Amino acid sequence: MALKAPRLFGCFPIIFAALILATPCQAGVDAEVSTALKTPAAPLDIAASLDGKWTYVLAEGGKLFIYSDKGTLEDTVTVDPAMDHIASSGLQAANIPDRVYLASSKNKTIQTVALDFSVPINIQGAPFLGPENAPVVVVAFSDFECPYCGTVGGLFGEILAKHPKEVKVVFKQFPLAMHKQAQSAALASLAAHRQGKFWQYHDLLFENQKSLSDAKYNELAKKLGLDLDRFNKDYKAPVSRQALERDMADAQIAGVRGTPTIFVNGRRLKERNIRDLQQMVTQELSKRSKGGASR
Repeated sequence: MALKAPRLFGCFPIIFAALILATPCQAGVDAEVSTALKTPAAPLDIAASLDGKWTYVLAEGGKLFIYSDKGTLEDTVTVDPAMDHIASSGLQAANIPDRVYLASSKNKTIQTVALDFSVPINIQGAPFLGPENAPVVVVAFSDFECPYCGTVGGLFGEILAKHPKEVKVVFKQFPLAMHKQAQSAALASLAAHRQGKFWQYHDLLFENQKSLSDAKYNELAKKLGLDLDRFNKDYKAPVSRQALERDMADAQIAGVRGTPTIFVNGRRLKERNIRDLQQMVTQELSKRSKGGASR
């Protein structure tokens, strides 16, 4: 005699189906269409930087259009007209250079375009050498205990001597946590800056960077003829601490991770030598004479 399956078993598919039909759908997409980009030439392909700051449009006629996250056309790069596909990589915040990869399905070739973007750096109130309104601004993020930071002074002296009317060198504080006296030295230099002796004090700090201490800061201030009472008051003043914290915040925004880190009109100097620095200064002056914009 054949046994019948319990009636309960046969009900499972029906109950399960009923539960599915009764459960409201939770998935959904909120879509918002932004302002459309109006490209000067017909677009072939599009890519974007990982941080979302840049949109790259490959267009007919061998044109690569670079748009900011505000939809503004920032620059146009001429590429091989045969290229019809685009991809991108890189993350400026992690010091990974932005690159655009172009491919031609017709010619079976791939090209890489390295992009060097400038970053805005706040230099208001920072000590500087050279003309205030110089067209080329060299910004150095530095640490008074960093052995390498003390060696770039000659580099700046040389570029200022070659371009006395076109270049300004700006000092920004970026004391590293590994250096115990770096923040104190930065605050002392800011106190000297308030008496108009930043660069003289800057030089003395680097000359004595192996023996930095509170006593040494006062010794150097006395050597320069600073008002010691005022110096010590400014050294401990909240305004000096705030100025230091602003510089450190500006460094983070610019993607600074170590010292010395040098920028030329917002573009990072990759090799700290006079040849590369001079090349970047020349490029910036050339852009100015041609009325071109930097990326």
